Amino acid sequence: MDEHLPGEKKGNFVEKDLLLFTDLTSVVPKKVTLIACPWTFYNEVEFQSQQLGLGYVGAYAQKFGHQIVAFIDPMVSGGHLIKMPMQTKYQLTNRFGFSDEGIVNRIPQNTDVIGVNAPFTDSRIVLYPLTRKIKAAFPNAKLVIGGVLATTLPRQVITHSGADIVVKGEGEIAFAKILNDVPLEKIPGLVFRLPSGDIFESNLRSEQLASINSIPPPGYDFRPIEEYVKWSPRGDRADKTLSVISSRGCPFTCEFCSIPEKGQRWRPFTPERVLKEIKMAIEKWGVNHIEFEDDNFTLQEPRALKVLEYLRELRRQGCQMACSFPNGIMIDKMSKNLATLMAEAGTDIAYLPVESGDPRTLIAMDKPNADGHLQKTLEIAKYCVDAGLNVSCFFIVAYPGGEINKRKYIRPEYAPHIIERDGRFYMMGEDEESFQTTIKFCKQLRGLGVQGITPLIATPYPGTDMYDFCEKFGFLVYPDDKDVLTTVSYAAMRPGLVQINTPLCSQQRAYERWREMMDMFPTYHNVRKADESKLLSGKEIRTDNPISF
Repeated sequence: MDEHLPGEKKGNFVEKDLLLFTDLTSVVPKKVTLIACPWTFYNEVEFQSQQLGLGYVGAYAQKFGHQIVAFIDPMVSGGHLIKMPMQTKYQLTNRFGFSDEGIVNRIPQNTDVIGVNAPFTDSRIVLYPLTRKIKAAFPNAKLVIGGVLATTLPRQVITHSGADIVVKGEGEIAFAKILNDVPLEKIPGLVFRLPSGDIFESNLRSEQLASINSIPPPGYDFRPIEEYVKWSPRGDRADKTLSVISSRGCPFTCEFCSIPEKGQRWRPFTPERVLKEIKMAIEKWGVNHIEFEDDNFTLQEPRALKVLEYLRELRRQGCQMACSFPNGIMIDKMSKNLATLMAEAGTDIAYLPVESGDPRTLIAMDKPNADGHLQKTLEIAKYCVDAGLNVSCFFIVAYPGGEINKRKYIRPEYAPHIIERDGRFYMMGEDEESFQTTIKFCKQLRGLGVQGITPLIATPYPGTDMYDFCEKFGFLVYPDDKDVLTTVSYAAMRPGLVQINTPLCSQQRAYERWREMMDMFPTYHNVRKADESKLLSGKEIRTDNPISF
């Protein structure tokens, strides 16, 4: 096993369900309102979130006798048509969804606790004005904020949102304990204000169940599923699509990813539970497409095969089911058997997260098996092509660099690119030679029959190791992170949205590298979409009419 350098992060896992050691007779049932945050898009709404996070948190709360009195998603029931320009300190965007006042007016007056989900870093632009109005209208209700934003920037959220409590990490146990009146200072993962006005922050992440199978299905009784399935989180309107999480977490530590910040242990739902959820969705809402939201669907091959076998059998029985894995399929955990079965299960396209064609850049990213990653990619791409799958490969261009986390990579051939600081070693990022190496590798993939190359510009999201690296070396274009939009959209990409500027790649050059790859290769992403009555399924998305994330 490789010797790791300092800095490994751990999760805060519990082996038993909270329900097993909770005296339900002592729990005072609460009336709970759950609210999804409005969204920002540059031009128009590109997708509909199915709010799985709120669904799981609410369903787990119901196990203790708490009542979900309202579920408010400002994007449904025509809310996605309501558009309001928003100017940040540096950039212009648009807010979509019902107004803050409209959301506040939908909260029942008897609500005891209000939970709000902030799913992305950019959520803060619309979250803070909304939650301050909620708190002003409901001063006696506890206002709790969770989600990725709360996990990565908890002190910023508690300072600017008006919330009473912020939850870092997965929310089920922490939110249930808040509702059950456990003293806040005894609940791991919370940030809240003390009576003195000082901020108290737990030095632990929220507790996470080591086995997630005791968490109920994600609130199918209170989420507006019938409307959700009409428009998927990846923009698919051609099908009736259900978002499904069949596992949580990822044990790896890629520096551009926020998963390590939330806790890394991979925890699966049983195949039987996943299959039961899919069957219900088919029978109840006519679902014919499953979007698996897993961060690492294939980590445990026998389990993945069992889920895929079920989907294959449905298709053999005449059910026109399709599935997709839009977060990508980990290359090191793919096999010929998985590729074959994915095709037979109706997978539209296999997204392979290659990230770079240069081993040195892969080391900077802390990609697993950086030395063998590219050879393995060629092997898996060939398996996928031979199985009849469409294949698109993700690449991150203009990667700024990162900490070297395995001693074996501190080698003489990399010496010109390594910097030591405070006893730690860092690999500098993509230069012109690295970029051209990646272009050559993309051409090699295309020669194998890979249909698409999908480039993404490196984006340092707060809470990631990549952000910390850029901050340490002064590579952030806009250091005032509270006022910066970080979501990069194909539909409105321009140089001013790039958030990195390194000696090896300027902000302008990062955009140019991305543009060069977009123009050079066919780009596939989220192809199962309907444009009015016209279906793009299986067709190439041309770069002169790009599709947004």
